Amino acid sequence: MSYTFTGRLIGLLCDDCSEPLVGATIHLVRSASGTISRDAAADPKHTAVLLEESTADARVTDQLGEGVVGEDGSFRVQLSERYDGGEAFDVDVFCGSMTGHSATPKPLSFTLTTLAPQWRQTKDGFEAAWSYEIPHRIWCGIRGRLGWWSICGHVHVCDTKIAVPGVKVSAFDVDWLQDDPLGSAVTDAGGHFRIDYTADAFKRTPWSPSLNIELVAGPDVYFRVDGPTGVLLQEPRSRGRQGDRQNVGPCFCVDLCVKDAPGGTDQPYPWFDHIGGYKTVTGFDSAAGGTGRTFGDDRAFYSGLRLNGVLGRQFSGQPAEYRFEFDTGAGWQPVRPAQMVAMQIGTWQRLTGSFPPVETKSVVVLGANGPDQIAVVPDADGWVAVPQDNSLTTGLFVPNNNLIGLNSAALSAQTHNVAGVVAGQSTAPAGLAADEYVALRMVLRVVGQPPTQVQAGIAERVALANTTYDQVQKHGSWVPTRVDGQLGVVSIDIQQLVGQGCARITDALDVNYTAAHPNLGSMSLTITGPGGPYHYALPPITEDYFGSVGTLLNSADLPVVISSLPKCSYLLGGSIGLLLTTGDSVPLPLGDQIAFTTE
Repeated sequence: MSYTFTGRLIGLLCDDCSEPLVGATIHLVRSASGTISRDAAADPKHTAVLLEESTADARVTDQLGEGVVGEDGSFRVQLSERYDGGEAFDVDVFCGSMTGHSATPKPLSFTLTTLAPQWRQTKDGFEAAWSYEIPHRIWCGIRGRLGWWSICGHVHVCDTKIAVPGVKVSAFDVDWLQDDPLGSAVTDAGGHFRIDYTADAFKRTPWSPSLNIELVAGPDVYFRVDGPTGVLLQEPRSRGRQGDRQNVGPCFCVDLCVKDAPGGTDQPYPWFDHIGGYKTVTGFDSAAGGTGRTFGDDRAFYSGLRLNGVLGRQFSGQPAEYRFEFDTGAGWQPVRPAQMVAMQIGTWQRLTGSFPPVETKSVVVLGANGPDQIAVVPDADGWVAVPQDNSLTTGLFVPNNNLIGLNSAALSAQTHNVAGVVAGQSTAPAGLAADEYVALRMVLRVVGQPPTQVQAGIAERVALANTTYDQVQKHGSWVPTRVDGQLGVVSIDIQQLVGQGCARITDALDVNYTAAHPNLGSMSLTITGPGGPYHYALPPITEDYFGSVGTLLNSADLPVVISSLPKCSYLLGGSIGLLLTTGDSVPLPLGDQIAFTTE
């Protein structure tokens, strides 16, 4: 029996600043401790232990499985056949394979904790899940050994505590001869920023790299904040010699305040927070590890998606551009023009001074220039420059808060051929379809300035269901047909007509049915004709739905004797509903039908 252990591992730099351990290798090792029960019950913050390289190498012989941490901090480990489902194991973390920082991490390993998972049996074996945020006291100590240093903080207006987005924060180290720049970052919509650097940044001297001299072990930090109209905050270098700023460690958390909000920050801040009418926070389960489907009606997304939120012309007081990126598990990739569909992002207006007094045009990403339309053309890497027209005299761009149209099938799609499946049979031999998952985010920057790039809204998990089905049986034995490109499978047949599609029904009417989709919502079987409508009661729905029913019911849910049906022609219809949405609309029901006559 197989055992699969899944989890999510996050390291805290500050209470409100964290990072997934992207690229770290998780080793599950058979515990050799003599106090396994106590260790497994202990909080990991009391059990984390650094491993010498030789010790880490020696533990390989007791390894039960390994996995790599993904972009969202999640990992999956398939345990080896040597694992006894009742035993505990240690969770070792190898940091030398981590990514996402300018400096290559040192080959460091540590044991985080001992676990005795509560296994849950599934159709494929046993599964257990575990999620943990490594406290900053532990994680920052490890980061220091990796050679990674960071400053996390936020900028607000001193008196009102209002966050200040889109300003540049620069950090410096007070040195005995010259001050070292540690780095800079632009604040996001909440005024937060993060600066990453290495120890080399504050150990530099005019004679580096041959001679590096620091009077103290860590940097002595002071800051400058620049807005679109000039310097908003300039701390004196003496601030770095005060107790709360001197010799800061690998993780430093700081709050900075400026006297006034800079000019230009009252512009709308471009931000992605909707797919169609569904808000990423409250409309669907978009958090890492979530279902990726809508709350309430549990729908997955498909087809063309309207990604929207807020669109502003400027960022940090300068012309803005944005693009969308997606991650299917292999890292962030840009949404390029070939993966988009045309989308109107606003209207252009101009006063004419004649009749009609106002000229208007729609502004469309991937549109076509013409008398009623202005095209916005993304570049090859998907960057969309926000129109800067800002005068009713020469032209005014009025955003409608649409951002791009996403062809979700270009990111994730499957095709299943069900040529061998007839009504009444399972589609499992052809392979059951499954939702695919993608993360979507918007990134924003000043036009042509990569260092200013910031994330501007994210949906960490979106369920996509763009599967199409080929060779789906239609019309049973009556008019046998196979069709391609179906959004879902629905096939029906009458058992009494199998092999003889024009036979007459006498005293039995058994209906074979097959329906399949990972988001199958409902199925109905109805008959129209004299005395109808009639219907069949069906069992609870499943994603691979098949069987046969033989009890026909009238509108009062009472059984109908087939031989008592008036001699005439009837139409049997099968219909399924799919739990899908574009964010703005849902697909129409899919159906199949068969005509028959009674005798």
